[in-house]
Formats: sequence, structure tokens, C-alpha cells
Amino acid sequence: MKYIRVGRVEDFPANSCQVISLPDGEPVVVINLEDELHVLEGRCSHGGHSLERTTIVESEDKVLCPWHGWEIDLERGVCLAAPDHVLKKYPVRLEAGEVLIGR
Repeated sequence: MKYIRVGRVEDFPANSCQVISLPDGEPVVVINLEDELHVLEGRCSHGGHSLERTTIVESEDKVLCPWHGWEIDLERGVCLAAPDHVLKKYPVRLEAGEVLIGR
């Protein structure tokens, strides 16, 4: 598996969600939940809309789709209201303060 650099750890503040584009233009959403990074594909698996306004469900390992209100499990990328809708989850590695995403 090839890993690509997407930024530094400080580029992704604690308890935030940020959509970025990979070098090939593919959007991903980087979620920093209590200093643990998760990366999911950056479009809703139901409607294909950007997850730019995704929010973290407080004190749970979930984010909320801004378009449908569906909760998405961060560990598996599964939409809890519609388990057949799954977002691709990318492996994340940290090296010397750099955030790397596996492709």
C-alpha cells in the first residue's frame, strides 16, 4: 500500500472535520476525534454530496451527514440508518508530525 502526505497533525485540530482533496482530486474527510484521526471518502454514499459540513456526534465515534442527518460510524464507515451505504475508510499513519493516508 502506498501512503501519501496530506498535511501536518496541527492542520487537523482536535474535534474537527475537514474535507481535503487528494492529489488525484478525490475528496476525503479528515476527522480528528479526541486526537485520533479517521479518514473517510468525502462524499455521501447516498446522494454523492460533499461532506464538507460534516459534524462530529458529541462523545461518540460517529459523524453526521449534513445532507440526510444520517450518523456514520467512524470505525467502519457505515451509515447507521442505512447499513448498505458505506463510505470508504482510509488507513492513517503519523510520521514525524506528518499525516499519511493509505491508498
